[in-house]
Amino acid sequence: MLLLITGSGDGTSDLLVSEIGGENVFRFNYDLFNDYRLEFKPDYWRITNPTGHSIDSDSVTSCFWWKAFNFYLLNQEKFVVEEVKYIFREIYHWCRLKGLTKGTPHDFHNHMGKMNLLSIASKHFKTPATLATFNLEGMKSLEGYEVVAKSFTSGLTDTNKALATTAVNKTQLHPNYPWFLQETIESKADITIFICGEEYFAYSRDRSNLKGLDWRMEQDYTGQKKEWFRIELSPKSVNAVSIFCKEINVDWGRMDLMEVNGELIFLEFNANGQWVFLDYSGEDGLVKSVANYLMKKKES
Repeated sequence: MLLLITGSGDGTSDLLVSEIGGENVFRFNYDLFNDYRLEFKPDYWRITNPTGHSIDSDSVTSCFWWKAFNFYLLNQEKFVVEEVKYIFREIYHWCRLKGLTKGTPHDFHNHMGKMNLLSIASKHFKTPATLATFNLEGMKSLEGYEVVAKSFTSGLTDTNKALATTAVNKTQLHPNYPWFLQETIESKADITIFICGEEYFAYSRDRSNLKGLDWRMEQDYTGQKKEWFRIELSPKSVNAVSIFCKEINVDWGRMDLMEVNGELIFLEFNANGQWVFLDYSGEDGLVKSVANYLMKKKES
């Protein structure tokens, strides 16, 4: 049985449960922890939901963490929140130690950040000039480039605003802020590659209709408008993706790139990026492929 560690309002998890079948999945919603009965001992654990459906350390065959901590425990003091988080992490890592986890660990980017990933990717793809700086140190490395400012964390400001990819004037940057700067890439298309086990789903999005630089700010997440179209990768690109994934030891995630004169320019790797929006209609079988990936037993 698949242990799906997630949150109660997650639409992707809804799709996966529907595809796999509720009897084959145990959905463990972090934000509803009080609705479950949990017994967790060093050598055994068991979780039961309000309907009586249960999973334990003997019946679990795979475990997938999907954005559980994107949800919040309302009306709980900080101590309780941290205790509950600790238990959820413990359950996940119990499965990891048994070789049962699928996907990429939820804390992947705490250990392998954007700069390290760019360094590895540069061996297999062209990458843009990039700089992280305090006090504007190292700005000479960006001389001759138009640049954009990006966010490492996608965190929010005190006014609940996010920094999307934004064109900036290098001479007007304030030295008191940490900056993540990257060479501006002029491209007619964004490319994203969803990695699901041994399958690579590559898609292209036309940039001509974008009002800004960052497609994420204009993406239609309602599913009413098709914006991404499946493309075939060249054998060279498939090989580059495969080697990159092996070097960072992943078989899940999403690579964001741009295409310039037929060449792929690597921008970043998102270890647990959204993917349903690429195939809302289901014509490419993404949900089915993910379900098969999650339920397939790892070869010993």
